[in-house]
Amino acid sequence: MAIVFASHEVTEKDRREATYSAFLDQIWPTSVEFDDPLRTDATLERIPYGDTSIFRSYLTGLRLSRSPAQIRSGPSEVLALAVQERSVGGFDQYGSQQLLRAGDMMLCDLNTPYDYYWPGRGSSQALYIPLEQLDLPHEVIRGAAGRLASSPLCSLMTDRIGAMANNGDVLATNPIAAEAIGSSVIDIARALLASAYDPDYARHAMAAVLLPRIRGYVRRHLGDPQLSAGMIADAHGISVRKLFRLCADAGFGLEQWIIACRLEGIRDDLARPETRHQSVALIGRRWGVTNPSFLGRRFREMYGMTPRAWRVMSLAQENSP
Repeated sequence: MAIVFASHEVTEKDRREATYSAFLDQIWPTSVEFDDPLRTDATLERIPYGDTSIFRSYLTGLRLSRSPAQIRSGPSEVLALAVQERSVGGFDQYGSQQLLRAGDMMLCDLNTPYDYYWPGRGSSQALYIPLEQLDLPHEVIRGAAGRLASSPLCSLMTDRIGAMANNGDVLATNPIAAEAIGSSVIDIARALLASAYDPDYARHAMAAVLLPRIRGYVRRHLGDPQLSAGMIADAHGISVRKLFRLCADAGFGLEQWIIACRLEGIRDDLARPETRHQSVALIGRRWGVTNPSFLGRRFREMYGMTPRAWRVMSLAQENSP
């Protein structure tokens, strides 16, 4: 994490001007007003993550605005997704106003005039994403701006921005890891905006983000006999219907895939010498299959033999010279 400015390091009489200059060094031509210029208090941090970055600001009350003239003189190459961390902020862009409480996220198009402010001491975490890599039409960005909360990826992105801001000392120290984090967050942002704009428009972008997470979640919970479509959907903030559609679009049935993963785990465990004294039923329960008859039938359908026959064959091969 890099602290780029801390006002307490500047003499009181120079604090306002130094804070103003430091703030503008981190962004584009912008009008900055402080609620109390004589008592300006600020800490600014920037954390790089590959081609993205987190800009975190702790400030006494302020107002930021960007005019058409400022945009023409200094167009931005990035889009900002910002999470209000403290205080209650106000944001005005595209002719609509938002009230931002702690934890709320906003989209700021830095190439369209806006007005952003908060009273008293507050803070914000802003993720800067290169527009070229985001690769979305402006109409999608504009249409998504006021509907971020409607996307099932909103909470994921909010959590991701918070983690990147709060754990920068660890996450950003390895350049390879930091670049991977930056690349993944661009994919999430693209799917977030596309799904907020129009769920049908976002189908493929959503799948690219959610399916790897769903697959990972299922693999981590295979041993839970209560694992179900409802449990998986709740964990990812989507409906069961949406979950089944994502899987169908990817060419697999969720329930059959879960059974296949469990049977694969059972098969591998049965072949291990160290589990030879454990019953087939015990191994099945470890993988979330509690019905021995169901296990025997589905195992035979998938592998052409009973679990016991597979175990005997595997251990015989293991012990053969």
